[in-house]
Amino acid sequence: MRVRVLWIVVLLVLSTLPALAAPEESSVEPTPNPVIADGLIVAGQRIGAVRLAMTLEQIIHLLGRGYKVEEFKTEKIILYEWRSQGFWVSLDVGTKAGRVISVFAPNGAYHTDKGVALLSLWPKAEAAHGKDYKRWEFREEKTILIRYPVGLQFGVVNDPSQGLIHSRIFQIGIFKPGDLPPARQP
Repeated sequence: MRVRVLWIVVLLVLSTLPALAAPEESSVEPTPNPVIADGLIVAGQRIGAVRLAMTLEQIIHLLGRGYKVEEFKTEKIILYEWRSQGFWVSLDVGTKAGRVISVFAPNGAYHTDKGVALLSLWPKAEAAHGKDYKRWEFREEKTILIRYPVGLQFGVVNDPSQGLIHSRIFQIGIFKPGDLPPARQP
């Protein structure tokens, strides 16, 4: 899991360096990918047309069969990844129930109902969504996981030595509203 997060952060850096060299955030344009439905991320409900209430089979029908599956026994999750579309779906290994659905950078086609998109700076998300969240810092991966009880999460790069990507959102996800601890504690 640590290698996967680190790999995604490296992809984020490599795919966005030209855009991030611009002086203002408003000029940051993440690489667009095809959008499934309207591209809207609704906390606790959906990302585009992919809904928490859908079965895995329905999600596969919508996103296609070009996915990779990996089981993380320690974390007790099964992760389905549609890399070309920037989608992750994690399931509980025991119940096979959906845990988190998320999109990851550089897919900038998705945004929250408050206008926060992938590669936005974390302070923008905090200003838009508020300070009622739980935060876990994963020092080894140089990331922070932030979860709001309404069913919204952000993965944020936490590496001050990487000024271009530090404090940028590399992942936005949804989960059933409530308190969902991370699959692995920092």
